[in-house]
Order: sequence, then C-alpha cells, then structure tokens
Amino acid sequence: MGDNDRLPDGTRFASWEAPAQWSRTYHVAQNHPAADDANPGTAERPWLTIGRAAAVLRPGERVTIHAGVYREWVKPARGGEAPDRMVGYEAAPGEDVVLKGSDLWTPQWEPTQEFAPPGGAQTWCAQLGGSMFAGANPFCLQNFTFQPDPQWKQEPGFDLRRGQLFRDGEPLTQVGDYEQLGATQNAFWVAENGGALHVRLAEDEAPEGKTFEITTREQVFAPTLRGLSYIRLSGLRVLHAGNGIPIPPPQRGAISATQGTHWIIEDCEVGHANTIGIDLGGQWWTFRGKGVQGWHIVRRCNVHHCGIAGLCAWHNVSNQSLLIEDNLIADNGLLPCTNHFETGGIKIHFPVNSLIRRNVFLRNRHSAALWLDGFSTNVRITQNVFADTSASPFGSVFLEITNGPNLVDNNLIVGSQSNGLYEHDAARMVVAQNLIANGTGSAVQLSLGAPDRKIDDAHPEDDHRVWGNVLLGFERYIVLPTDTSQSEGNVLGGVTGNAADLFHSGQTVAGDLSAWQAAGHDLRAVALPLQVSFDAETLELRVTGPAGASLPQVGYPEGFLPELPSQEKLLASFGLPRVQGLTLSGRLVPLPELLEADLLGKPRDGGSLQAGCLVDLPLDGTAVRVDPRRRR
Repeated sequence: MGDNDRLPDGTRFASWEAPAQWSRTYHVAQNHPAADDANPGTAERPWLTIGRAAAVLRPGERVTIHAGVYREWVKPARGGEAPDRMVGYEAAPGEDVVLKGSDLWTPQWEPTQEFAPPGGAQTWCAQLGGSMFAGANPFCLQNFTFQPDPQWKQEPGFDLRRGQLFRDGEPLTQVGDYEQLGATQNAFWVAENGGALHVRLAEDEAPEGKTFEITTREQVFAPTLRGLSYIRLSGLRVLHAGNGIPIPPPQRGAISATQGTHWIIEDCEVGHANTIGIDLGGQWWTFRGKGVQGWHIVRRCNVHHCGIAGLCAWHNVSNQSLLIEDNLIADNGLLPCTNHFETGGIKIHFPVNSLIRRNVFLRNRHSAALWLDGFSTNVRITQNVFADTSASPFGSVFLEITNGPNLVDNNLIVGSQSNGLYEHDAARMVVAQNLIANGTGSAVQLSLGAPDRKIDDAHPEDDHRVWGNVLLGFERYIVLPTDTSQSEGNVLGGVTGNAADLFHSGQTVAGDLSAWQAAGHDLRAVALPLQVSFDAETLELRVTGPAGASLPQVGYPEGFLPELPSQEKLLASFGLPRVQGLTLSGRLVPLPELLEADLLGKPRDGGSLQAGCLVDLPLDGTAVRVDPRRRR
C-alpha cells in the first residue's frame, strides 16, 4: 500500500515518534470496589480519578484507565522528555473510557410561569445552582464577547451561551429567545441572568424520567501549564465542553495541548464541544508561547459535532511537522456563525513540512472542511475524502495567504455546496490527480488575492498548477488568477453552468475547451461526459460514463512545475523570520515521483498516470468503497 508520504519538496515526512517505553504503569478504575485516590495506583488498588494520575505521572510513565464515565477536567502536571519518555493516558484494551465536561443534572422542574407559552407549546423551567460549576457558569457567558465588526452582532450563534444541555445523551438545541421555543422542539433557552433553563421537549413531553446532563467545565483534558510536551492520549472518549468562540479570545479545545509540542492523540473520540474539539497551536493572536509549535500526531480519531471546529491550531510561530491521518472529521461547524473565520472541520494556521492524509471529512458546516490559513509551506493534502461540505464563500478545501509550495493530490471532493477547491492570496499550489464533482461555483477556484504581493519579478503572486484531475458537476471547471498559472491534462466531465463561462485565466474567459486550449491550457485534456454519485453512509462512489469508456492516461508535461524562491525570499515576502527545519530546494520534485499511490493506496505507474484519484476506476456505475483510512 502506498503511503504518499513525500512532501512537495520531495523529502519524506519525518516522524519523530519512537516505540513507547514505559518504566511504570498506574491504574485508574472508578468502578473497582477498592478505588481510592489514596491508593498507590496499582491494578489491585487503583486510583478513583484520572486527576490523581495527572498529578503523579512523570516522564516515561503511563496510566491505564479502566471503564467508566469520568466527569473531570484532567490537568496534567508534567509532560514527557523525549519520544521514548512520554507521559501516557491510555484506555484499558477493550474498555469504554469516557471523559466528560458535563455533570448529571436532576433539578426540580416546573412549568414555565413568567412567560406566556410560545405558540401554545409546553415549556419547563429549572434553576441552575452556582456550586455545580468548575469555574465560571458557562450559561452566564456568551459564546463570543469581542465584536470588532458590527455585522457580527447579527450572527445568531455569537450571543448564545456556552453551556450545553443533553437529554438521554442527545444534545438539545439552544435558541436565543424564549419565543423561539414555539417553533423548536428538543430545545432550550437560557434566562438572561444565566440562572435558569427553559426547555421544550419533543411532543411537549414532561422532563420527568429523562436523564439530563449540563456542561460544567470549559475543557476536559488540558494542562493549565503552557508548553507541556510528549503527552500521549490513546483510546479515550472526550465529550462535552463549555468552551467559547476563539480569536481574539484564546482557542480552548475540549482537548488542548496548551502550547505544548509532540503530542500524540490516537484512537480517540472527541465530540460535542460547544466550539472546539482539539486545539494544538498558539491559542492567541499575539505570541505568548515558547518559540516553537507543532510536531503533533492526530490519527484514527473521530472528531464530531463541535460548534466551531473539530481541530484548530493558531499560529504565532509555525506549526511544524504535523501529521493528521486516518481520522473521521464529521458534523463540525454547527454554530450558525458564518462570519467567524475560525470555523471548519479542521482550521490550521502556518503549517510547515506537514502531512494531512487518509482522512474522511463529512457534513462540515458554515465553512471549509479543511482550511489552511497563513503561510502554509511544504504541506501535502493527499488521499482524503471530502463530502457534503455546506455553503460558504470558500470551498471544501481552502488555502489562504501562502506563497507555497503546497500539494493537493489524490483526493475525492464531492457534494460541496460551494467551490470544490478554493484559494486566495496564495501561490504555488499544485492540484493534481483529484476527482472533484457535484457542487456550485468552480471545481477549482484559484482566486487572485493581493495583486501587488510577490516575492520578486521571477516569483509572482500565484504560479499555480492544475494537472490530471477529473472535474464535473460544477458551474465552472477551472479559474486561474493570472496567466502565470497553468492547467494541463484534466478530464472534463460536464458542467451545470453557463456554457460561455466555463474557464477563467487572468482576463481570459473561455466558454469551451477549444477556447481554453487557444489560451494555452489543457492541450492534453479530454472531454468525457460523466455522472458521479456518492453515499456518505457507506462511503461508496459510483461513476458512470459512456459504454466502454475509461479514464485516460495523462502524460506529465516537461517543465510543468513552478520554480521556487529561496526560503529567505519566501518568508521575507510575509515579513516572517526563518523557520526552523525549513530547507527548500529551487525546484519541486516532478509529480510522477511524488504521486506514488492513488486514494486507496494502490501504486501508480510513474510517467504516464491515469487521471483522477483512483487507478482503474470503473465507469459503468459499479460501487467502489472509497474509505482511505487505515486501522491497526
């Protein structure tokens, strides 16, 4: 199976990870009859809480956590010292370990008295006790307290409260006004002073006999000390966090590295955070860290139902050598904050020498599914599936404010309610061997941002390359910002828009392939009518074309890739200092050497590669399961 682990400059992604070495293993088991935090933490006399382990663990030690629901904010006191001397928090094999930022809530319910029933609905009211919260009452705090732009005050998600309410394990929808309960079932409204909740259940049921939980903690696993590194989380379920909307307030995830480096988060479920599931960057707009960030590994996780983003990493310095692989990133960005620019399935600033591969992104809302913002350099996005991304001004994949180089290859992007792939204020992005189908706007929308920004006369603002993709089902095929960008060898499967506006390159607008070719693009392109359907539940792809058709082999054009500026010029163009570990050669590696495997890891035959993200993709409507993730 091909790993597609070469970065755009041709180097292999260098992981720092080493085989785990544990000098001591402690145990936490809340359901053990002898569990007590006064115990020595052995299997026979385990601790009761994970917090006790967090206070004790030292480099090279781990805790095995046994089945239970642990309602704690775990605050590690120490990190590890090296790849083979980490601090580990591991679920016991085969046991369900749940960490929650919520507590059970058993109030005295009464029919709402102080407001008239909205539209005849039956609502119930209960009081919140201040002693139940670990810190501030999140029902007293608005999601977002800083509003630099007057239009943001109109966003319905900003003035909602940070607290969440769950009934029988399912979240209830928060509304901003009591009257909205008349039109919304399974919903709640927070009294103005944050001291009471008003609830309307489905079919106007009474709340008696139901199990309720409310978020009482801002975070669930997060040090309070900045910069703890070499921490490993394995097999944990981390749910319910009453966190707020970030920037300029800090990013605070349900799981937070709190500016540490070299974390491994693997085989975990992270869900139902009010705003952010995982934060791994600098947290603030302004620098408050220790000068280095990154080297995190997030793999085989399920990150879902987070109000703003599943995973975030803010820059102050570069986020280096990130490895994000084999994850499910689904149903994030649920808060209706369309004008908040940290929203997405994943939103990372300033990634350098990083690899994002074999992830599945489903139903992410109000923004891009994957958004790399600010100075991304030598990053590869490969072998991912992006499906059903909701409408936004951007696309399913969005790269912004970067002089590159970055490579987007062998991905499936389908069902985007905006552009398929989008950029602005960017340069030297290579888009190769993807299948991009069924959306609005453009399949590939590369937009001119700041036209006066360039490194020097030899390295202009854009200089993108679009090669060997299968594009169909959008209003437009390709938009290139200027004639410094090139497009070649793409398969054009049909559009839904105006036949006079199918391609753009600088000032050139072409309505058909011959006019596009006359402008010097896609001389080796193939027009092949296709239809694509995708089932997000089964991850099955069906492509239908003319009888007997197959996707063509696409020859690689000599001298196709752009030349790279020096590292110093690249970073100086943004006013940035030299990045540790970033050494770029003057040329990108020829694509046949990089594109070693397709979406599912099937090896490709270098030289003349079959277009699209799958080798030997049948065009007769046969279902192909396209889950790229790898499990243990």
